[in-house]
Amino acid sequence: MSHKLGIIVPYRNRYQQLSTFRRNIKKYLSDKDLKYELIVVEQDDSKAFNRGKLLNVGFIYAKKLKCDYVVFHDVDMLPIEVDYSYSDIPLHMATDFVETEEFKRIVFDEYFGGVTLFPKNMFEQINGYSNKYWGWGYEDSDLLHRCKLEKLPLLKKEIKQKGGNVASLKFNGINSYVESNNIFNLLYKNTIFISFNPSELKMNHEDNDDIYASFGIPGYDFLIGFTSYSRYVLQIFDGNNDIIHLESNISTNYQTNIAITIDTYEKEIRMYQDGDLVDSKKFKKLRNYFSGQKKFYLGSSNPNRRSSPKFFNGTISNFVVYSDILDDEEIKEISNNQYFGLLQNFGEYKSDYRVILYYDAKFIKGYKLMDLSGNGNDGIIHNCEIVGESYGDVKFIDIPYRRKSIFELLPHEENGYVGNGWKSDTTRYNQLRFYNETKNDGYDYKNDGLNDCEFVEHSHVKNNNDTHIVVGI
Repeated sequence: MSHKLGIIVPYRNRYQQLSTFRRNIKKYLSDKDLKYELIVVEQDDSKAFNRGKLLNVGFIYAKKLKCDYVVFHDVDMLPIEVDYSYSDIPLHMATDFVETEEFKRIVFDEYFGGVTLFPKNMFEQINGYSNKYWGWGYEDSDLLHRCKLEKLPLLKKEIKQKGGNVASLKFNGINSYVESNNIFNLLYKNTIFISFNPSELKMNHEDNDDIYASFGIPGYDFLIGFTSYSRYVLQIFDGNNDIIHLESNISTNYQTNIAITIDTYEKEIRMYQDGDLVDSKKFKKLRNYFSGQKKFYLGSSNPNRRSSPKFFNGTISNFVVYSDILDDEEIKEISNNQYFGLLQNFGEYKSDYRVILYYDAKFIKGYKLMDLSGNGNDGIIHNCEIVGESYGDVKFIDIPYRRKSIFELLPHEENGYVGNGWKSDTTRYNQLRFYNETKNDGYDYKNDGLNDCEFVEHSHVKNNNDTHIVVGI
């Protein structure tokens, strides 16, 4: 059977990039044995950009042009080494890039944007993209979610986690926390080690972002947690009250170990996840958290604060504080440990005498977390459930099948995650829609997509196998 490809490009106000892309893609495909139609769908300026809906419009035209598979293609990605041939399953193709130091693209496990291939029947089976994501972001996350719901072919990926049987405190994300006396004097060296597992994200529409604090000291919050940007984070403030932010790569939520070292001599903070260094920052002076705050918390940065208490939803099994810096080998050892308590040395771990606070959820008495260090700083538990958990060594997640490709990125102004947050409020609204509505069991994607894709065609120009449509949506 001879297949015909529809290359669908959503577009607005990037004339130079579109000119470069058109020239590049035609030259690239000129010696390939492929029948194709290039379909550029341009949105007028009456509303915020809606990439998903434009791609639905492009698919409708691709069907009219007898295409039996499509590639949804961003205009800023020029093919260098790409196989555009037919596939009978969905494929994510934006896998590798020629980048510059100033302009990069993050590719994470569940990334399904940039360049994505669908056979016609499977795109129709999921009812296409949602039409409801205005501005930048989350239409691709919604697309992957539809593939999961329709049980389209997806790849199972193993996420390594710290397996075994553990006791944990379960925090409900509403009013659960543990209260303890503050021992964090950042004039001296410290290492913090915490084992926790965030639950499925649920966004608070009253906040601009979401940080779920597994540990926190209030004020200018010093916290460790998981964010709605799907990153594990450390947040702390320096002596000028400027934020210092360390973070992991984009990652699914899973049972993990985070270690933080604060070296006041070398003036450096380091963040480790499951024994591997993921981020580090230099500082001149840190804010004094010891004299200003009498308490620290697990499960919140400040449970008594009405606005943004950052309650944690998930489980915490261990929390340990050391009076010095653990080296890389020690952090690796305790991160991989499933058998030994941390008041004895084993393997590369030699710092049992440096423990100044040690909570293990197996040791609770009188609804208090017992301080196993012997320093008497028991944690008072509020509204937590005591649970036993059994974790395998891996967690499986569904991700797209991928066809390795190389693209050149055309630089442009970044629209998404800039600094430590979203650039635009519209992305926040899209995030709220995806997590609070789309992933809710009551959401009906059968009534949001190709079947209700209303638009007005302003102009339609076709030159051989190159079609340019301007639409109002």
